Amino acid sequence: MRNPAALAWRIYRGAPLPVRLHVLVRALTCPFGALVARFPPEGSALDVGCGHGLLGHLLARDPRRPRLHLAGVDHDAAKIRAARALAAPRARFWALPLEALPEAAFDFVSIVDVLYTVRREAWPALLAGCRRVLKPGGVLLLKEVIDRPRWKHRAILLQETISVGLLGITRGDPPHFASPAGYARALRESGFSPFEETSLASFHWISHYLILARRR
Repeated sequence: MRNPAALAWRIYRGAPLPVRLHVLVRALTCPFGALVARFPPEGSALDVGCGHGLLGHLLARDPRRPRLHLAGVDHDAAKIRAARALAAPRARFWALPLEALPEAAFDFVSIVDVLYTVRREAWPALLAGCRRVLKPGGVLLLKEVIDRPRWKHRAILLQETISVGLLGITRGDPPHFASPAGYARALRESGFSPFEETSLASFHWISHYLILARRR
């Protein structure tokens, strides 16, 4: 996927301008091309904390994945309404908690930039929910911002404190970021076996880290 930002701008052209601008900034600062490349060509995938549904809409329009069926859940009903308002082939979006979804229903689950808005003591329950909806042997994609290098950590912490705490753009607990080892440990403790861990290159103030893990 060569230009996710340009594609996002086209996909959301009928959305209200604040939504369209938010999605554009998201596409410019998150390495969606690298995330899309990790999804399987077919099967069923769930995006947990999908927001306006950007990842699902990008995947639904990827010609390399014509048999991949997509779903997204988020606790923000307004964002789900925005996601549903767009024509989304093979994509469904629900304002539902994970526990409302059936067990072992998906081949692949993604959770992108969600844990940093969830207090750490609640991580096990959230990750257990992701594991529950995955089929045995299914794959979890976790993408988070990490706490290094320090100058990037300070910059993103300031940005997200404003976004979550002051503007309410993102709903959740006060933002906090962990180390790569911390995220991997949380996955192992929740019944996953990481098999790929890598930093995703960026030329701005955000340090992206990707972990792929298989459900044990």
